[in-house]
Order: sequence, then structure tokens, then C-alpha cells
Amino acid sequence: MGLSALAAYPTYRLGGRESLQSMLLGAGLSLMTIVLSYLVLAFAFRNAKQIQMVIVVGGFVVRVAMLFGLLALIASTLVVNLNQLVIWMVSFYMVLVVVEAWELAAEMRGSRLREG
Repeated sequence: MGLSALAAYPTYRLGGRESLQSMLLGAGLSLMTIVLSYLVLAFAFRNAKQIQMVIVVGGFVVRVAMLFGLLALIASTLVVNLNQLVIWMVSFYMVLVVVEAWELAAEMRGSRLREG
């Protein structure tokens, strides 16, 4: 959320209230999706190796379906500029996926060090 806080003022000054609303919705959707999937992935990496890949690949498909389902729900219920919302959502999503991968890799390195 720190990234969205840093981007809030320039977004409002350059794009107005509508851009700020799209940015906050995109950040919220991305964060919610990443947090939920991170919890599932952290659980998967504690289980047997055979089901890890199934959960990771299936989790990606579920994550994308959930993200676009929420986007469709917002598009049908709120008046929002979808172009801006999708751009902000994808931007935050990419950053958060990198952070998630970094955290999972650090967690796996830590568990290997404890085992070995």
C-alpha cells in the first residue's frame, strides 16, 4: 500500500479524482488477489512436492479468473474509467507478483538452510 500512497498525489494532480479512484481500486484488487494467493502458495510449499506444481499452476489460473471476475463486477456496478483501472491494476499486480515471488524464494531458501 506504500506504493499506492506514493502514487496518490501525482495521480490526483495529473488525472483528477477519477484517476485517483481507478488507482485505488486497482491497488486494492491487486493487493487482495496477491495476498489470498500468497497464503495458498505458502500452504502449498509446506506440503508434498507432488501437489506443489498443481497448486501453483492452478492457483495462477484461479488468481487471474478471480481478478477478472472482480473487474467485471466493478465494471457493472460502479461508474469507473475501465482503461485507467486496468492500467493501474496491471501495474500494481506486476509489482506485487515480483514481491510475492521474492518472498516465496526467501522462504524456500530459509527452509533449505534449516533442513541442511
